[in-house]
Amino acid sequence: MEFISKLTLRREVEAAVHDLCVDLKAFKADLAFMFASHHHGPEFHELIREVYNSIDCRNLIGCTGESIIGPTAEIEAQPAITLWAARLPDVRVNSFVFDQQDLQILEEAPPETWYERIGVRPEDSPSFVLLPDPFSINAQLFIERMDMLYPGSIIVGGMASGATEVGQNRLFIGDQALRQGLVGVALTGNIDVSSVVSQGCRTVGDPFVITKSHENLIQELGGKPALDVLRNVFNSAPDEDQKLMRTGLHVGRLVDEHVTNAGIGDFLIRNMMGVTEKKALAVGDFLRPGQTVQFHVRDSQSATEEMQRLLEAEKSSDKTPVSGALLFNCNGRGRRFFKEANHDITLVNDFASNCSVAGFFAQGEIGPVGGKTFVHGFTSSLALFRKPSDTSRESESQGE
Repeated sequence: MEFISKLTLRREVEAAVHDLCVDLKAFKADLAFMFASHHHGPEFHELIREVYNSIDCRNLIGCTGESIIGPTAEIEAQPAITLWAARLPDVRVNSFVFDQQDLQILEEAPPETWYERIGVRPEDSPSFVLLPDPFSINAQLFIERMDMLYPGSIIVGGMASGATEVGQNRLFIGDQALRQGLVGVALTGNIDVSSVVSQGCRTVGDPFVITKSHENLIQELGGKPALDVLRNVFNSAPDEDQKLMRTGLHVGRLVDEHVTNAGIGDFLIRNMMGVTEKKALAVGDFLRPGQTVQFHVRDSQSATEEMQRLLEAEKSSDKTPVSGALLFNCNGRGRRFFKEANHDITLVNDFASNCSVAGFFAQGEIGPVGGKTFVHGFTSSLALFRKPSDTSRESESQGE
């Protein structure tokens, strides 16, 4: 298993393709990802065609990004392209395309229809990387369906970004540049794919059970008016947390209600959108009575500490070293949030110094929380690729 990651800042297609592909001509990759900034818009079709014809790789996918992540740098709001290639012996790679019409037709279709379309079955224990266009396909609906069809599978990715309207983004597959839908890849066989999803938040106050709600409105928490509960949490919080609550308050929903001693990674973070005239809290999610929620705040220090903690936990796990990684960062991170360049890619490189990394800043990051997959915001979603350990192989053999 071998990975190579390349980055170019060149604006001209010929020069950019040379930078990206010169070391890959004899590589014979099984899978490649390309992420390109919108500065290359007029040449997207020529660019993907030239890259595809310059490397020996049947499974090439990618998309456009507002900002691009290379092996050691986050190139924000500048022309950039990154190419990530992997040689994956004994791994089966299936790339696929969906659009909204496909999703509507297949929504009520039996599982067998999906398995045939995607090319893998749940017993194959596949892992997936998805790159949807946020303007043209209901990505969350697609992901929910995938969670049902492939229980226990890792699903990661990012929404194409940098566009302001339908048709501006591009999705790359093979030598084609598409204007809508979703491209993805399924990996099965001799590979271990894991994820690190850092939502960059910390808790404020205690958890509460929703006792009355309507759609995305929390009306009561623990039998008390939700706004009154929030005021009590605010008044009891230290000055630093009160300042953060004024500028950006979030609500974390416990994904698995059976979890005891829930931590940050067990909550799905959603934005607090405001307060209604009836003193209900409007949240960017659909909620129901009986769910547990907790207020959260986000700041750069908390985001750094959480990502470091998650990476350290991954490093200390009984797994083989990471060889390759794909990093999907929110547009809201980077310099504008951390006040420094290359923050997240530096953390990843510190975690795995010999790992080839590439990625982009997304308009929604895809990754699992609490055993389910979601589209996130303000998040860093990291996909890690490594050889399976002998222990995991033995477990799979015993399971069979």
